[in-house]
Amino acid sequence: MSDRRTLMGGFLVVFIASAAFYLIKPALALKLRDELHATALEVTALTSAFMAARALAAPLAGFAGDRTPGVRGKIARLALFPISVIALAYAFAPEAILAVLLSALHGFFSGILWPTLQVIVGFSAPEKKRGSYLGTYFTLGALGSGTGYALYGLLPLNSTQLILTGFVLYALSAVVAVLLFSSRILSEYSPQSGGGTCLSSLPPLAIWIMGISFVTGGAMGLMNEYLYIFLREVQGMSRSELGYALTLATLLASLSGILSGLLADRFGIRRVLALTLLLLSGGLLSLAASTSTPAVVLSLALVLVSVKAALPLTRSIAVAGTSSRAGSVVGLSNTLSSAGAVVFPLAAGYVYDAFEVLAGLDARAAPLIFCSAAVFLLAALSPLAGRRK
Repeated sequence: MSDRRTLMGGFLVVFIASAAFYLIKPALALKLRDELHATALEVTALTSAFMAARALAAPLAGFAGDRTPGVRGKIARLALFPISVIALAYAFAPEAILAVLLSALHGFFSGILWPTLQVIVGFSAPEKKRGSYLGTYFTLGALGSGTGYALYGLLPLNSTQLILTGFVLYALSAVVAVLLFSSRILSEYSPQSGGGTCLSSLPPLAIWIMGISFVTGGAMGLMNEYLYIFLREVQGMSRSELGYALTLATLLASLSGILSGLLADRFGIRRVLALTLLLLSGGLLSLAASTSTPAVVLSLALVLVSVKAALPLTRSIAVAGTSSRAGSVVGLSNTLSSAGAVVFPLAAGYVYDAFEVLAGLDARAAPLIFCSAAVFLLAALSPLAGRRK
């Protein structure tokens, strides 16, 4: 099926809501730290609470959508309203613990909304251009994120006022969802019967997708605090060099979602995804071994390009290859991606502090090397993933 109005709604909603989220995110952290005198643990708990709740909610929404497809339309139309209320509550939270609880609630509704919307966009797109449309969806989400960060830096407002601006953007995205999404989105879609949704009942393709989601989520998790410390202390980069490397690499990766979608439509999703995994493996290994700023920039760009390219490909192949359980697979993929983003950085931090040398190598680079090996293994499993039970 192809529904241009639904696709337009999905693109607008993900752009506006992403801008709202990434405007509120730094403003809320600063408000807690400076105005409510929160500890560093309380500030970082915002993200932990959000991701944990999102990981729990995503498969629930997927299962519900597969069982009753009409539920997806209701979620797409209504989920942004409670998120908007939560954004408003952030601005007036009197204690850090309340903000953390609100963040968990925010994560729950986000876990319900975004996997559902990814499935809706996938089914609403023309089948032969599904990769391109999902690539556009993720690219607009990335551009929305950048817009939110830009607004945070440019608007001459205090933290509370910035959060309220984010609330306005969330409310706008909620109105757009109501106007452009039909309450009957996919309600007439009748997937083939496919048994249960337990792991043992899923085809190898779906299990492969979820493995990729976990490891690529872990790779993205390593591109935050662990990476900053690694580049400063191991590679000896200055603060300005670090900022330059991150900015340039992010810009180089910004359009990779659309490019991967176009290539997938032309050459096949699974082939392009396997190639993307090989590029990610090489990028992680190169980043571990880089000794100069240009090499770090190129390696980091390759990692970010590959990860951002993999997102629309996994969602597209979930819809195309596991249509009777697309919601379940996409929901579990989101959950495992969130889990990877939690597990890999924690493990990396432990290894970084506990060891100096592993197998004759600098142990501080070991997390990147291990992640590279895991990604390479998933790429090698691509032919097996294509087999049917």
